[in-house]
Amino acid sequence: MEPDAADAEETPEGFEAAADERGGAGGTEPERFVSGAALGAPQGAALGEPQENKLIWRPAFSSALVAGLLAAVGTSIPIIPLAMLCMFASGGLAVTLYRRRIGQGRVTPWMGARLGLLAGGLGFGLLAVLSALRLFAASERTELRTAFREKMQEAMASPADPDVRQAMEQFRGYIATDHGLILVVLLCLAVAAIFFLIFSALGGALGALLFGGESGRTES
Repeated sequence: MEPDAADAEETPEGFEAAADERGGAGGTEPERFVSGAALGAPQGAALGEPQENKLIWRPAFSSALVAGLLAAVGTSIPIIPLAMLCMFASGGLAVTLYRRRIGQGRVTPWMGARLGLLAGGLGFGLLAVLSALRLFAASERTELRTAFREKMQEAMASPADPDVRQAMEQFRGYIATDHGLILVVLLCLAVAAIFFLIFSALGGALGALLFGGESGRTES
């Protein structure tokens, strides 16, 4: 007895024949599904963060590390204007080094600000480590106390309110102890961390505007 049409379609040969009849120029259903998924992949990727704002993290970290190291060395010098300049310059230096490492592409101000933040964070971390190492040595603690006392004597030399002078005298007695000196150094480091992040981020954004690449501007 010959198989009917329904039984013929259930055989492998029947499936192939039915697929050829239904496919035609449009292709089979699995083929259309796969092609649709392939076409939809770039559209899904386009919904994420724009490619021009993405950092390549390995060159970004190495560039920020070098810039942060130089900033940490510069800020270790007890000259406030020089320290702020080193913080600001670390962001621009990180952008310049990053541009050299990637070779092409534009660095946007947002990317520059993130590079500056990374450089500032690494620079502050290195400065904190150096400061902590200094506190372990008794001679360094004595030097820090002497520096604080000299600054306070200069401030007390000018005419001041008696209450202010009394507060300064109490502060001198406070830093004479080890725990007092450590707390003062930690407070100074907390303030330095804020300045590090702000100035390095501003320097990175400005560096991206100046040295971020001309190709992206001309194309836009």
